Amino acid sequence: MSDIEFIKLLATQIETYLPDVDVSCAPWADFLKAVDESYQNFDFNQRTLQQSLKLSSDELMQASEEMAAIFQAIPDQVFNLNEDGRIVNYKLGQSSYHYLKNGNPIDQLLRDVTNVEVAEKFDLSIKQVLNQRSTKHFEFVIVHERKIYYYEVRMMPLKGSEVVALVRDITERKLAEEQIAFLAYHDSLTALPNNRLFKDRLEHSIAQAARNDKHIAVMFLDLDRFKIINDTMGHSAGDELLKITSQRLIEAVRKADSVAINTADMNSVARLGGDEFTILLEDIENIQTVAHIAERIIESVSLPMMLDRQEVHISTSIGIAVFPSDGNDVEEILQHADAAMYYAKAQGRNNFQFYTESMNKSSVELLALENNLHRAIEQNELCLYYQPQVNVLTGQLVGMEALIRWCHPEKGFISPGVFIPVAEETGMISRIGKWVIEEACEQGVRWQKAGYELHKISVNLSARQLKDDALPRLIKETLESTGMPADKLGIELTESAIILDPEIALSRLQAIKELGITLSLDDFGTGYSSLSYLKRFPIDTLKIDQAFVRDVKIDHEDAALVKAIIAMAHGLGMDVIAEGVEVQEQLDFLGANKCDSIQGFLFSRPLPPEEMERMLRKF
Repeated sequence: MSDIEFIKLLATQIETYLPDVDVSCAPWADFLKAVDESYQNFDFNQRTLQQSLKLSSDELMQASEEMAAIFQAIPDQVFNLNEDGRIVNYKLGQSSYHYLKNGNPIDQLLRDVTNVEVAEKFDLSIKQVLNQRSTKHFEFVIVHERKIYYYEVRMMPLKGSEVVALVRDITERKLAEEQIAFLAYHDSLTALPNNRLFKDRLEHSIAQAARNDKHIAVMFLDLDRFKIINDTMGHSAGDELLKITSQRLIEAVRKADSVAINTADMNSVARLGGDEFTILLEDIENIQTVAHIAERIIESVSLPMMLDRQEVHISTSIGIAVFPSDGNDVEEILQHADAAMYYAKAQGRNNFQFYTESMNKSSVELLALENNLHRAIEQNELCLYYQPQVNVLTGQLVGMEALIRWCHPEKGFISPGVFIPVAEETGMISRIGKWVIEEACEQGVRWQKAGYELHKISVNLSARQLKDDALPRLIKETLESTGMPADKLGIELTESAIILDPEIALSRLQAIKELGITLSLDDFGTGYSSLSYLKRFPIDTLKIDQAFVRDVKIDHEDAALVKAIIAMAHGLGMDVIAEGVEVQEQLDFLGANKCDSIQGFLFSRPLPPEEMERMLRKF
């Protein structure tokens, strides 16, 4: 880009970046007008400039100094690029530029001075800008020294086959947006999730538990005699009591890790309002575990606390409802937990109660279920359904997830959310998990021998399976005995399976990865510790949870989160699969934001093998 072209470009940007500069005043206005009128035959040197503009040496110096000051004041990085992505000229701004490698980037290709994903974004935009002769905006994300940086790019065509790109660091703006989103879903006093966020998480947990054969428990807590303390000691003391209580609840739930229950610190505890709190416990193994945690909470809350130099004692009453035995949706579970809490108060306060009617019924059903499950394994009543995964841009099949089903001879299909927890608790999950891997591999090879293209089949691992040191050997032997190629088998696991014992999980996953198998982190975005796992664990694919995909077209926060997950995953060299895609608008949004693949009812529900085979004929 010549000096004259850069001056003209700079003039068009002055009002955008420096609104206080009056470009209409002389001699600046005269200077710009002369530049425009003399563009075709302009000899850019000081003598010709003086002659053409009839400016004195002092006026020329002043104009040059003004231009230099304006140029330096622009906060962005400015790049002049040719059609191949080679840097012809550049100016580094005053903000961060962690996407560039050290050294002088002049006359180098972007792909040589930044990472592949960023270079590809620039290369694609250069082609679009030159072909359409229009301005293009896009964003990219960089992870540098474990910090995330966001950048915004505005690219414009120049004369010929060059473009200019202005790159701005928008990290502070993104962080501010995240803070606003945080406040919308959290209690301002305690920083705990509020009622809205808790219900969203509970809805997600119910769906996940139903799909993955898990139990969850909801505790509804009310502080005993809080109103008396609030009225006698004042609202400031009441607020301090609530903050201390919230921290005690967090600590009590965090310590539950030692009794093998999935928790995520503050993620599990919410304040609904006033002195009411709720706690979500996921992947519970048995009722005794929940009771143990309730006892721990009651003990922690009852410890004395100092308010305004006065020792205060308080207690709590807890009601507990369990999914799926005590309800099938958010409102029903919360209603039953609330009813159990009032029953606890009626029993003298400072105690916990389960939703008794459902629990009594569930105990009998679970015992019968355990006996029937033993028979189901022996009599081949279990089967696999397959849900397709398709490429967002092409609509082509790229893989499928294998999902277990139980067809009971009398009761029909039994939800995995019902029988898998029983299998986990009784130890049958290892046998069932082994069967799932073998059946998925055998089915894939059967389809291949029938002449169909062999697509990747992913199976889910439970936390208990991940603890088995024989798991990598089992998978290796299955691949060898069935003839299934390792790169056609995928393993999916949730964050909850990892955090129960991260060191053991890391060892198992590394061993599985060495076999050539791809690893996916399911339901990404639902926990606070996932980001650290992305760097530490050998994950190939992130699966965005359907709770975030559902409202991407109407919820700004969900849309921003999905965009960030996609950009971050690509920045780390991972693929992205969005789950629960049900409508075209969701697919359009995901396609526009470069999501790789989707899975959901928009394309297909989970299919039995014979129906999946009919689909394979189309590809």
